[in-house]
Amino acid sequence: MRMFRDFKVVDDVIVDIPFGRILFNRVDLNYVKIVKTLNSSTSSKLINLSTNEFIRLRPKQPSGNTINTYYALVKFSEPITLLPKSSFVLNLKLPTDLGIYVKDSLVDTAPLSKVKYSLYGPSDIGDLCRYIDKGIVDSTPRDFLGRMHLTVNSVSDDTINMSKVVIPIDGLAIFVTSEGEIFFNDVSVRATSQNHFEVSTRSNASQLHGEITYSSKVKESTYVMRYGA
Repeated sequence: MRMFRDFKVVDDVIVDIPFGRILFNRVDLNYVKIVKTLNSSTSSKLINLSTNEFIRLRPKQPSGNTINTYYALVKFSEPITLLPKSSFVLNLKLPTDLGIYVKDSLVDTAPLSKVKYSLYGPSDIGDLCRYIDKGIVDSTPRDFLGRMHLTVNSVSDDTINMSKVVIPIDGLAIFVTSEGEIFFNDVSVRATSQNHFEVSTRSNASQLHGEITYSSKVKESTYVMRYGA
């Protein structure tokens, strides 16, 4: 049975995910218990949901599992070098999380890939990020990966080296086509020096093709990398 779908909880519904399972347990006519088992750890919550309302499972941007994170740190498979006043285009793949929705309200999430974290910046004032690298992408089922178009523009007179990018999670949007392909909106980076990169999410998705069957809200957002890339 496919992961991303809509269903009513009349009897118990079990959804298998890469590192565990999610049980939707009908408690009574008005309440459903969501029981998540992830890596042998179990948590549960109650939601008010009638028998006529749908649970919607959709891909969402990768965020923290049990820890709140507002940024994704994506490490490139290979570092890139930008010549002075030049541009570079990367086509990335990022894992998605599973979003559990009732109508348009997000009620719970679950990871669909290995979850790791990384600190960007100094230990006392840095930002905790969801960490994504080639190993995590390669170990994630392809149906849960989304494509992203990343453009880096250097306005510096010097050569700039870059091995990672920090992306604001609230600026990421998800698009799903009728073929089941997942796309993220575009991200652009303006590099002014080796220690200053302005990362911005865009409203469009350049790689997107085919009929769109689902899209999340697009919110353009910016993050400044002040400690190099």
